[in-house]
Amino acid sequence: MEDLLMVRTFGIVGCMLIISTITARLNKTYETFSEKFITILGAFASIIMVWVFGDITPHNIVACAFLSGFVGWSLGPTIGYIGQKFKWNKFLKDKGVKSKQISNKSGFWGTNNNTHFVYYFEGDEKNYFGPRSKKMRALEDDFNKNVMSVDSDPYNQVWQNVVFQAMLSTCIAVFTTMLVVYISPYNFNFLGLILFISLIALIIMRVLNALIFKSAKQMLYQSYFGIVIFTLYLVYDFDRLKQANAAGDNSWGTAVDIAVNIYLDIINLFIELLIAMGEHSQ
Repeated sequence: MEDLLMVRTFGIVGCMLIISTITARLNKTYETFSEKFITILGAFASIIMVWVFGDITPHNIVACAFLSGFVGWSLGPTIGYIGQKFKWNKFLKDKGVKSKQISNKSGFWGTNNNTHFVYYFEGDEKNYFGPRSKKMRALEDDFNKNVMSVDSDPYNQVWQNVVFQAMLSTCIAVFTTMLVVYISPYNFNFLGLILFISLIALIIMRVLNALIFKSAKQMLYQSYFGIVIFTLYLVYDFDRLKQANAAGDNSWGTAVDIAVNIYLDIINLFIELLIAMGEHSQ
């Protein structure tokens, strides 16, 4: 059958996305740290299973199902965490709370520069308070009581619109990159190494921002960078599929390999778009 590889690949991707959607809706948040640890461990173990059983059918298909299940189980809490942060920022904005960065220099010639964020109410910039102050705890209690503990909070519809926009943008990116690859005469194999190095750089920047800088602006810029990376990864993987299909390779092993990569591209692109849209709307 002509284009059998494409049928198998897109069939696997579609099934994996369906499984992830179902499991993401089933699990909105982690109940315990053990659940979170097992989910992450299960996702990595599933990736190893896909690699080990790459050419053994149906073992590789089962491994794909496990992978999409674990990823979906973690996707629900991830979306929930991004949504909670989005609602918290909206809540602070409505309360008239703003933030600023201050630096305290110490040591010889002020060589030790301690930079951190503080908060203040609009119009009262001099009376700022820290993230662990009584004022902040009171705001957190108000947020948990009147936003997170109610079924229909005032920011829920706005957040749902952001999620829908991220999903729509992901779909547009997938179909656009696929169209570009299949009408283009160029070979995009050269992107492989460039994207791998860029992905490592993005991971390092994310870790540094989480541990040291803790900057919302850097988070936004890194999300833009991530969107570019995973969009180009879609181009790269669709090109791999195009080249393999042209070579007459229609094996299940190749279909699983490319399908898993396209699936992970889509999931990561969606998350990056969600973060970027959430941060940009603040």
